[in-house]
Amino acid sequence: MDNNSCHTMEILRIMGFVDEYRQQLGAVPQHSDWDTIFFNTCGAEKKLVARWHIPSNNEYRAKIHANNDGSQPAEPGQRCSQIVLEAFLKKKCLAEPLIASHFGYKFVSLEEDGEGVSATFTDMGHQEKKIRAPYLVGADGARSKVRKSVGIELQGRPLPGAFFMVHFRSKELTKLSPFGKWWHAFGIHGGFMIDQDDVDTYTCHEPCSANAAAIRDLQEHPEDVPYRVLGSLGKPYKFQIDEIMLANAWRPNFALADSYVSRDGQGRVFLGGDAAHQNPPHGGYGMNSGVEDAISLAWRLSALYKGIGGGNLITSYTNERRPNMMLRLERCAAHIGKFTPVIMRTMMAPSTEIFLEESEEGEKARAEIATHLDSVGPENIDRGVELDLRYLNSEIIVSDGTREPRFDNMRYTPSTRPGHRAPNVFLRDDQTSIVDLYGTEWSLMDFSKVKSDSQTTNGFVSLDGEMTSPVATFKAVAKAMQMPLTHVQLDAGEKHVKEVWENYDYVLVRPDGYVAWRGGKEGARDECCELNEGRIRNILRIALGWKTDPGFVVGEKKELNLKINLTSIHGVEEELGLGKGHGDAFVGIFREDKRK
Repeated sequence: MDNNSCHTMEILRIMGFVDEYRQQLGAVPQHSDWDTIFFNTCGAEKKLVARWHIPSNNEYRAKIHANNDGSQPAEPGQRCSQIVLEAFLKKKCLAEPLIASHFGYKFVSLEEDGEGVSATFTDMGHQEKKIRAPYLVGADGARSKVRKSVGIELQGRPLPGAFFMVHFRSKELTKLSPFGKWWHAFGIHGGFMIDQDDVDTYTCHEPCSANAAAIRDLQEHPEDVPYRVLGSLGKPYKFQIDEIMLANAWRPNFALADSYVSRDGQGRVFLGGDAAHQNPPHGGYGMNSGVEDAISLAWRLSALYKGIGGGNLITSYTNERRPNMMLRLERCAAHIGKFTPVIMRTMMAPSTEIFLEESEEGEKARAEIATHLDSVGPENIDRGVELDLRYLNSEIIVSDGTREPRFDNMRYTPSTRPGHRAPNVFLRDDQTSIVDLYGTEWSLMDFSKVKSDSQTTNGFVSLDGEMTSPVATFKAVAKAMQMPLTHVQLDAGEKHVKEVWENYDYVLVRPDGYVAWRGGKEGARDECCELNEGRIRNILRIALGWKTDPGFVVGEKKELNLKINLTSIHGVEEELGLGKGHGDAFVGIFREDKRK
């Protein structure tokens, strides 16, 4: 909830207020690192067991510009609480005259028909209000009443056990600063702490029983939770807490909606955020996936509302977003497994005192944990899972038959293949990203004036062999279809940019930054390059959801069937020399568990 991913920040850049957001109170400064530390205690016997170092935004920004090969995002991420992001976006909505904002209402029920949705709400005074709209989006959280109202089932289940969270302020803890600056701090017994703003705001999480009586006991003295977590295996580490802002229990959950749209994916009610998917915070996929849902929905609803988009815009929302969320759930499960050997090692030790000792045995015990942590590394640098989500089987992507690049969880592979996020690359001035050139909605990126070293012909080859430019035809057809299209002409000197974009003359980029179509590979003379009015109209009809791409095949919907054995994901039983079956309490099997 405090990790705004590179992709989220890139989206904010495209929207035009990324710098303003980074200046918000609560946003961590650009010089601060993203380090995660592991320790035995913050008390007198304190030892730093391991550190996962992730450089500051300033350092990462320099790396982005030094590696201008398309593999890097336009923006570094941002350490900032979701609370701050939501407040910032609310302010933007209130300032926009085209947005009608109404707060203080509670959703009650809805009725959906072929023309729209009728929803009932109650205000703070319990007065009912009915609203009729063409579409409705349920972004109402994990227990979504909207999802239940339209009968969309949820697969998945919570992890065993729970966590107790304490959100607090403490100037003294910042001053004491155990182990220097850090972002996340894990005691090797299992609890962890987050530095939310690099000033004095922290969030602490401690494993606890899901039993209601046990939770009530914790709520009576919430200040003891951060004392125990920072004390870890030693005595409680006490410091002055200035304010406790929130204290409650929560359960990590793996869940995925069967569909993101009502009426078997063809209706008028859409789901986004936690209403559609839930996962533990490992990897930072939750909030950021919600941001991507929002941008993916926004352009679709805009086109549908204006009457320029067809039914495939509705069905493709589930087909594009759901499979990629399943990938992220699987990756999140792998991240959770990284911590199991640490917990198991402390549990299986004859005495936890060994992790506090200055002795040779103490050093060895801590080194065993450090070796494992160093080998698995940080969980917040999955640039592939973050930036390289691919819409491989979508009705509204114009396939070109090219081979899909190899996918890597850790690295983004730059590609303008239709269905991929268009790569970021900086222009010759080293300041302007290609994403800065995108229009407010659709963008036709035109590289036809840019000649590369390998160029033999430029532009498109028509049936009669004459050189033609399809830009005027694209504009005319888009105008006739009332499609808002921005023509972006790259000047002749942007050879490097064209090469990163795989030397295509024309690339059609959707409002969400994904490639819908590309054409005009230099020297190509196949049928796909013969762009007449009919061909262009066909491309735009597919992209706008009126027609299905001939290469589209209805894929088999995968069920959520994560088998998460927390003692074996990283071979912990072998690694620690444990007998098979030890630590069965940590085994969680997540099979299909449909519930509304």
